[in-house]
Amino acid sequence: MWQEQLLLEDDYDFAGIRKRLRGDRLQVEQDGRLFVPLLLPEGNFIGQMEASGPRTLLLSGNGPQKPMVQQLRRRFRLDTANPSQHLSNTSLSEVVATFGAERLVLDISPFTALIRSIIHQQINLAFAQVLMERFCRTFGTEQNGVIFPPTPDRLREVDPEQLRALQLSGRKVEYLLGAARAEIDFDQLTESSDATIAETLIALKGVGPWTVQNVLMFGYGREDLFPASDIGILRAFEHLHGSRPSVEEAVLLAEEFAPYRSHATYLLWRSIE
Repeated sequence: MWQEQLLLEDDYDFAGIRKRLRGDRLQVEQDGRLFVPLLLPEGNFIGQMEASGPRTLLLSGNGPQKPMVQQLRRRFRLDTANPSQHLSNTSLSEVVATFGAERLVLDISPFTALIRSIIHQQINLAFAQVLMERFCRTFGTEQNGVIFPPTPDRLREVDPEQLRALQLSGRKVEYLLGAARAEIDFDQLTESSDATIAETLIALKGVGPWTVQNVLMFGYGREDLFPASDIGILRAFEHLHGSRPSVEEAVLLAEEFAPYRSHATYLLWRSIE
């Protein structure tokens, strides 16, 4: 097993990040360590992460070290400065003081971010997390207790009745299979603009602006997205300002967070959890 120690320029609240990821059954936490599924061209591997100080992380795993480390660094935002410093003088100052050392962690892949967003549409978070685990456990693979989500190729082969058996609605079954069968090269889109990715995704049935924004944030790590229609965002603004804004008002309120609205979104969610 290889090991690599990272010394970071900013404080990194790994304990807080672990706490938020507990609802996501695709990461396994044990004794302060995260076991993270990594999808690489070389195959499926499990990366391990633990903190040995506020600015020190230890990465380890079995498999190709360089690509595994690169993916862990990208997903856990270890290669970019913490945007919280830019938000400390905004209306989020108190939230930054509490959660500012945490980071928005990317999903396992852009396709996983898309299917997660589809599954999460219009249902409560707890049930959505159960459905996501059930979906990935059924159609993905498992390695040493860590679940790897299905690829588009795997999902294309699935019969709609198999999906409905998981308590997914007929409409979501149609959306999930449509996303898998659209033959989109999600990795190639990494180099595309936000507008190009949005245009590609919005053409899929069942994919609207909220889903596109979530995929851009969690799938592609874009820094300045703001899902103003998200009920959690509206609740967080209500908690912050004393009244719940309309979606249009939330868009205006978020202007002070540009160009780091994705991180502001994360902080707003954390403020009500």
